[in-house]
Amino acid sequence: MKWKKKITTLLAAVLLSFTVSTAAYAHDVPNLEQDGSITVSMTYNGRSVSGGTLTMYRTGDVAEDDGNYSFVLSEAFAGSQASLADIQSDELAQKLAAYAEDRGISGETVRVDEAGTAVFRNVEPGLYLIVQGEAAKGYQAAVPFLVSVPMVKDGTYLYDVDASPKTELKKAPPTPVPTKPVSSRLPQTGQLNWPIPVLTAAGLALGIAGWRLRTGKGKERHAN
Repeated sequence: MKWKKKITTLLAAVLLSFTVSTAAYAHDVPNLEQDGSITVSMTYNGRSVSGGTLTMYRTGDVAEDDGNYSFVLSEAFAGSQASLADIQSDELAQKLAAYAEDRGISGETVRVDEAGTAVFRNVEPGLYLIVQGEAAKGYQAAVPFLVSVPMVKDGTYLYDVDASPKTELKKAPPTPVPTKPVSSRLPQTGQLNWPIPVLTAAGLALGIAGWRLRTGKGKERHAN
């Protein structure tokens, strides 16, 4: 009888586990009717970085296929023909940002407040591109990045999403290299300026030698 009781207990445990897993799976689907928000925090070395603007573009719509959810390019970005297989790719975000700039696609722009945050509210489920159009004074513009609403964390869908892009100081302009002063001498391929003083000195030397020669001859005649 004891072994029958153990089997009954084991079956009950398995059934309970299956029931819990089924219940969790049944609720593990996004609510496409629920709006969310995206809060972007700009910081550098733990300090808030205020100023500048961030622009949000809707780049992907939610698609459902037999209970599986994924993103497809939105109408505005369909022409980019970008693959949304890896939404964490920096190259994908930069490609979509370049496409938005080239095509003049409009987005929602928010200023970064004194606390270093920019909040996009009433955001429908989808995939969004965040681009910093105007950087804070003294800082470089953040690299474009993608954010999904909702996002999955520990198996739970979060509709209010926080993002913290990397912020870098603005690089100082390169130090100008001092130029060498222009020489006042004539170029070697043209007329040289050295023969003039040399010839002048040579002429003086010859004149002095001639004078000495004439003076010596005069003395010799007087002596005779």
